[in-house]
Amino acid sequence: MNIFRKIKEFWRQEQAKPEQIKQQLNKIVINSGELITEITGGANLVDGKQTWEYAEEKKHDIECMKKCCDAELRTMEKAGLVPAPAYFERVAILSRKEKNYRQEIYYCELYINTIEDFYRKRRAEDIYDVRNGPTYKAIAKRLPKAKELLDKYNSQVKPESAKSQEKSRSKKHQ
Repeated sequence: MNIFRKIKEFWRQEQAKPEQIKQQLNKIVINSGELITEITGGANLVDGKQTWEYAEEKKHDIECMKKCCDAELRTMEKAGLVPAPAYFERVAILSRKEKNYRQEIYYCELYINTIEDFYRKRRAEDIYDVRNGPTYKAIAKRLPKAKELLDKYNSQVKPESAKSQEKSRSKKHQ
């Protein structure tokens, strides 16, 4: 249903009195997510649902959370809204549990850089700055630790892979 078209129809009704139009408009119930869906052509949807519908239901599903991140970025591009940080934090948390530090770093940096760019382009003082919020701060705090863990992981993997390469070379020469 195109909400805007329906509202225009109500206003165009010449025979309707203002009170009748007001009653009809009051029957239209729309939440902000539906409005954003309408404005962005569904950019904020993941598999036909609003991203917030997955926040609890699929919070342990890293692929779903990554889709939510993508939807938040598309919504930002189309509607100029700040992407919700919760999905980026969930991907970071789940990535660390999987010891996928590169992915954790990628999503933390993606969010931080996106937000920095967002506020650099919009210097309006009347916009709430998510950088002051706890979830943004949690993402920023994770980044150095994730880089440290990746360095530690790489330093452990390289000596082991060097040893296995050395063994395979010595077998070839025997």
